[in-house]
Amino acid sequence: MRWPQFFRFSIVLAAEVLLCASLNWFDDWTLQEMPVKFVTVAMLCGIAYFVAVTEFPVVTNPRLQLSIFWVVAVGLRLVVLPLAPGDDFWRYPWEGKIQRAGFNPYVNAPDDPQLEAVRGQYPEWQKINHRDFRAIYPPGAELLFRGFSAISDRPLFYKLIFAAADLATIGVLLRLLGGASRYANAVWYAWNPLVVYSFAGAAHFDSLMILPLTAGVLFLTRFETATGSRQKWLLAVAASAAFGIAISVKVVPAVLLVSCFFALGWRAVTLAVSVGIPALLSLFYGYPRIDIWESLGRFAYVTRLNDLFWWLIEDTVWANPHQKNYHYNVILIICVVAVSLLFWRNWKRGLIWALGTALVLSPVLHPWYCAWILPLAAWRRSRTWFVLSITLFAYFLFWNERLFALPWHAEPWMRAIIIVPVLAAAIMSGLTRGRPEAVPSHQ
Repeated sequence: MRWPQFFRFSIVLAAEVLLCASLNWFDDWTLQEMPVKFVTVAMLCGIAYFVAVTEFPVVTNPRLQLSIFWVVAVGLRLVVLPLAPGDDFWRYPWEGKIQRAGFNPYVNAPDDPQLEAVRGQYPEWQKINHRDFRAIYPPGAELLFRGFSAISDRPLFYKLIFAAADLATIGVLLRLLGGASRYANAVWYAWNPLVVYSFAGAAHFDSLMILPLTAGVLFLTRFETATGSRQKWLLAVAASAAFGIAISVKVVPAVLLVSCFFALGWRAVTLAVSVGIPALLSLFYGYPRIDIWESLGRFAYVTRLNDLFWWLIEDTVWANPHQKNYHYNVILIICVVAVSLLFWRNWKRGLIWALGTALVLSPVLHPWYCAWILPLAAWRRSRTWFVLSITLFAYFLFWNERLFALPWHAEPWMRAIIIVPVLAAAIMSGLTRGRPEAVPSHQ
């Protein structure tokens, strides 16, 4: 790598780190205009990120690549640790605490009068959103919350756990990518500002799902190249178990099971493990006597925010004045299955298309949801998803309600900020498809 290029790379990389660190000055969103400043800095950080990853030194000493890669990946996560956690966080230690107090989070909502004594030990319970809803996460997540709460209820502890899982995902992704260009490809995920903010900054626990999901994909690729029957069986079971663990933490990896079926062939019988693990963990909470999935389903039917697609249908042919999504989830499932069947001969494309379809058709798109697909996008070199990961920072403008005539309603200009750059990137990707540099040589 020539020194002028390395100098440019160093400048933009330093800018990304500094901009990421400066988010700590704008995390108090109770103050007017603070969300605007936060989004502005995050967008600038995203621009620096794009320049840095495209300038990554791919022809330098491998040890230098490794050092730069990991120092920056860890450093970015360290500088955002002081950020205020997202409002979803407060439910995690709360539901762990009530379990240790002998209550079932799938039975007792945060505002249940029976929990008065526990609330006295956890003043932050008032920060929990949707306090009238019982637990909305799968049993694997609830078991983790129980274990974590026995150690600490401080946000920093959870952030360290979630960031560690995120770094482990990067390690798995490097194994998945392989080859001399693995660092140059994995850097798209490892240095992504949205990924960094979501887990180490905002303390969303989705990294605990992304890790086994990525491991499951790695096992599938190893299964594909394995030759011995015993080795294939072991890898099939390992992949199925990894997806089962991921589904136990968050349900979304279930949309990948049809593609996994095609990847495993007649050994897809092992996918019973993927269903069996969350089913087994459900027994800890009284299932089937207690319908622990009811609250998750009820919550999914009433929440609606920042979708990419349905607003266009509603503004033209299908009005939805109450912003309900009861029809949309059914359509989403049908489309995911259809896409998976379309790519039955190419399960790798099927995986990213199935998850991408779920995100595009989801009635709710929180920014950290985009992180679900980013390891697959780095693996498949689908850069359009990384554009979305940056433009989605505009979502946090919702916290500045004076910008909107109706709070939590996205105006056209806000949708344009999020969607137009993504469409432009998709068009450019389509125009360059077929060129040698756009085709993954290792797949």
